[in-house]
Amino acid sequence: MFTPAITPDLLLQLQPQLDAVAERAARLRALGALPEAFTRSLEHKLRIELTHGSTAIEGNTLTLRETQLLIDEGITPAGNKRLREIHETLNHDRAVQCLQRFVSSSQDISEEGIATLHRLVMASIDDERAGTYRGERVLVTGAPVQPIRPERVPEEMQELCQWIGSAALDPVLIAGEAHYRFVKIHPFYDGNGRTARLLMNWILLRHGLPLTVIPAELRARYITSIDEADSGRPLAFFQLLCECVANSLDQYLAV
Repeated sequence: MFTPAITPDLLLQLQPQLDAVAERAARLRALGALPEAFTRSLEHKLRIELTHGSTAIEGNTLTLRETQLLIDEGITPAGNKRLREIHETLNHDRAVQCLQRFVSSSQDISEEGIATLHRLVMASIDDERAGTYRGERVLVTGAPVQPIRPERVPEEMQELCQWIGSAALDPVLIAGEAHYRFVKIHPFYDGNGRTARLLMNWILLRHGLPLTVIPAELRARYITSIDEADSGRPLAFFQLLCECVANSLDQYLAV
């Protein structure tokens, strides 16, 4: 049984930041319909930044500009870039667009939907195992808590999706808990981090919040915060998530 990262003490410590996010979201709703050109442009910007940030966290070396040119113009970056990095970038962008279609059609978060996102993330990289739960034990070097045993993965994923659908919490908390829990389940052989951040955004979008980017420059802080959560100190992880959600909201409010 998974031990939740969210506790009464954590809620008390996070409340000021959760209130700040909620206040921004309320201000955005009060603005009503924003100019279509602005909204379309900002959504595209966040989509590119999300793809760059999420792939860079996993070691992809494309710059933000190279990511944008590859996605928008089909321009392959110059220099010593691996073919896998090109696939990772294009795959992630397609997965984000798929995620947006899920939200626009009000699709419930499910194991099938998560598997679809993972297949997109891993296309042309590991097609054979993409979207399929791992059947072997894996170890994450340096992680304080190792992924669960493979025989527990299907049950834990089912419970996770059920929890997401029934949780009566602030959406930022649901998104953070689901992200952290997914990483600890580590259901796939590869691509778990990117899929966890897509799942996090699926939850946020379903609750009317914008695409949220964990930028590449916060990679070390992000990884350290997950390790701290493994050691029973999840505050830094949720604080980082609150900051990133607030940043996306601020960009909409800038109109």
